[in-house]
Amino acid sequence: MLYEELMFDASLLLRFNIFKYLNQTTKKVLAISQLSEDLNLNYQQSVIELNEIDQEMAEIRPNHETIMMRAGKVNLENLNATVDEYRYHLLQQAVPFQFILYFLNEENPTIEQFCEKYFVSRSTVSRKIDKLKKHLKRFNIRFTYTEAGMSGDERLIRLALFDLLWLGTRGIECPLNVDQHQLEQIVDTYKEYFPLSRTYFGTQEIKLFTSIIMIRVNNKKFVKYDPRYNFLMKDNPYYDFTSLRDLVDGPMTTRQLKGESSFIYFLAHYSPFYTIRDDQSMKQTIHDFAARPNPVNDFVVEFRNFAKKALFPDRPEMMDDPLVVANLLNITFGYYIFRQPFPSMIELVMDPNEKQTRGEYILFQNIQNFMQMAKDHPPYGFISSVHPMLTRAFKRLLLPYFNQFPYANNLKVGIALEHNAIFVRDLYRFLEDLRFIDAEPYDVSLKDDYDLIISSSSLLKKEKPHIQLYQLDFPYTKNELIPLYLELRNIYDKKNRVYE
Repeated sequence: MLYEELMFDASLLLRFNIFKYLNQTTKKVLAISQLSEDLNLNYQQSVIELNEIDQEMAEIRPNHETIMMRAGKVNLENLNATVDEYRYHLLQQAVPFQFILYFLNEENPTIEQFCEKYFVSRSTVSRKIDKLKKHLKRFNIRFTYTEAGMSGDERLIRLALFDLLWLGTRGIECPLNVDQHQLEQIVDTYKEYFPLSRTYFGTQEIKLFTSIIMIRVNNKKFVKYDPRYNFLMKDNPYYDFTSLRDLVDGPMTTRQLKGESSFIYFLAHYSPFYTIRDDQSMKQTIHDFAARPNPVNDFVVEFRNFAKKALFPDRPEMMDDPLVVANLLNITFGYYIFRQPFPSMIELVMDPNEKQTRGEYILFQNIQNFMQMAKDHPPYGFISSVHPMLTRAFKRLLLPYFNQFPYANNLKVGIALEHNAIFVRDLYRFLEDLRFIDAEPYDVSLKDDYDLIISSSSLLKKEKPHIQLYQLDFPYTKNELIPLYLELRNIYDKKNRVYE
């Protein structure tokens, strides 16, 4: 389930989807009837929701000018809030988001005090957090109410809290109450361990992660050291297990200090964070995973050898690319540690029901076949309970490198335009730049073989109503070729979609 579906009730979700639709359209003025048709709403419902959005934008921007026009139209030039700003504004009205911020920011949070503060009943809270509750149950995390909060593996709780807060704020605001000086000290001490620190948004993510850690430690919610970290962290001088003592308020036992320090280093290794080739932390990761015998590195080496032959026979060196190697190690390490599903931002932003292309399906099947064989090999037994998730993660990482074109069917496009080189030259050049298009002058004898016919006249549509026709009027500009590209891409994706 996508993030907004988890956090919003039906009313908030509808307004968010309408706002996102408004934000994505290229028109300056939009007819409400068009919006109603595109989003399958009745006209009156659209008007009511648009007026709500208009009022909310005035709350976000005090100098906001109304988007509502006469004659049933919307002035999109006055749409002056961004999608992330509007999402965050709605989240502050959403019970799941309110509840999370409440138990993180309050000293002694209880469900009774929450209900009193936000004027909701306990049954309303239970109903509105039900979808989120079911989502968290996958990770064996549960909400608690006597003391408002969460219970489960503290590491998984923190990962879940990060995903839910980051996707709601995207760095535009930190909704957690922490000491900013202490926050900066901790970030400065540990940032070199994180590839995220090399990028602007990565730095914001580290700050949010650190804020969550500070609050949980302050509330005596500690993580424990996991012996599965040993091959990476034990007696490794790269990892400092003492500095944290001087950076947090309140005393910690030696065991608590070790657990909290190890979690910081685990955070640098649980997700495919590496995007910059010249990254010292990436080089350190590859070195440390190879320094001692361990099933994570062995598994990744085995997979890379397989992929060189089965997935990239023409470019086997791709599987030696340090960016690929380090990200495969991080992905595998997370599943080696937890051996169960764990919170992942990717799962909350990518539609799980989206159909695969043929090339994507081939890649997935090959990786899945490898996993099926590997899980029965004793050294790799740790993947037996997580291999479907590991398969998806590897596929997502490798898909941009994988050549899908040999497995795809190009679009056959007929050009039915005036016989004038000046008219058709730019169009043919545009289509030739698209690898998935085979274009030719329209041949009436092949009318049923074309995926799309591009014409300057509707004559063909009148003669043959069933054909796929795209009308391109003369003179056309480069901007008018953008909708044509989107149409071609949509037809191509449908043609190459796999429905297994």
